[in-house]
Amino acid sequence: MTYPEYKSDLQHIHESEVYGYAVFDTAAQLTRNKERKQKWLALKALEEQTLNRYLDYMQASGQTVKDPKGWALKGRGEGAALGLMPWRMAMKFVRDATQPFQEKFLRLKKNASEADKTFFSYVYAHEKAIEAFATKELSKDQNSLKAVNDLLGW
Repeated sequence: MTYPEYKSDLQHIHESEVYGYAVFDTAAQLTRNKERKQKWLALKALEEQTLNRYLDYMQASGQTVKDPKGWALKGRGEGAALGLMPWRMAMKFVRDATQPFQEKFLRLKKNASEADKTFFSYVYAHEKAIEAFATKELSKDQNSLKAVNDLLGW
């Protein structure tokens, strides 16, 4: 792939997954509500799965993996806030936080070669699943984790 933002967009996958994993892990540790804890853990599992797919992709494509410095720490701080704030506010934050990543992941998907299209489609779908979860939680949909669970194969 060759477009000006390619390397930066690719690095954002790594940053997003490290960040998301730390956010959802910390939120799960701090929430007292068992149902919400399970939801945070499902999101954490999706981030872990996507991070592993990213690392596999980078290895298979012979690309260098650059450590996303500071993203885990940022995620832990924001996860602590999410785990303690009112649920509705936390869901608005999660929904809105997906937007900048979606823009980059969609660009990767649109510019992907046929060989890479499946991977980048998955990366974009995973971010859309997180957004869908938060949106459904805001509307009190009982099946808010459907898109997340589908990607996890649960």
